[in-house]
Amino acid sequence: MSLFDIILLIIIGGFTMFGFWFGLIHTLGSLLGTVFGAYLAARFYEPMAGWLMNITGWGGNISKVLMFIIAFIIINRLVGFAFWIVEKITNVITYLPFIQGINRLLGMILGLAEGLITLGLIFYFIERFPLSDTFMQWMANSVVVPYTLSIAAVLIPLLPEALKMLKSTVDYVEHTLIKL
Repeated sequence: MSLFDIILLIIIGGFTMFGFWFGLIHTLGSLLGTVFGAYLAARFYEPMAGWLMNITGWGGNISKVLMFIIAFIIINRLVGFAFWIVEKITNVITYLPFIQGINRLLGMILGLAEGLITLGLIFYFIERFPLSDTFMQWMANSVVVPYTLSIAAVLIPLLPEALKMLKSTVDYVEHTLIKL
């Protein structure tokens, strides 16, 4: 297991512990924020990336990946905030001893799912817009990345068709260039 995998496991563990800490309602909001974040970020990252490229002069791939991640996080947190408000309203019920334990356990499970899905969506996006060769090699050699990608596959239907087709186009071009 590489250092990259250890870092990924620490991140997933952080999501899991936050889920335990915050409980079911808050973590459910975060998980739904992940779903809405993926859906909306996949639709708005390109214009935002164009804006970033004009301002900074950065390359297309890094701008697209960065803006997808930023849009995803902002949308995720806004939905999470809405659920935080719901959680504050229902606080009286969740402080009962037996219910509090169940609330935390279910929050932990949802936190684990959120961590795996979030990383999987980020890696899915990075596969379509490759970063440095070193980072792509880390992903290729990772033990953790394939699991995150397989779990995030649940949300792939929410992404635009053009983004899903990009990988096959890149593979075709690479294969054609290798033949030449």
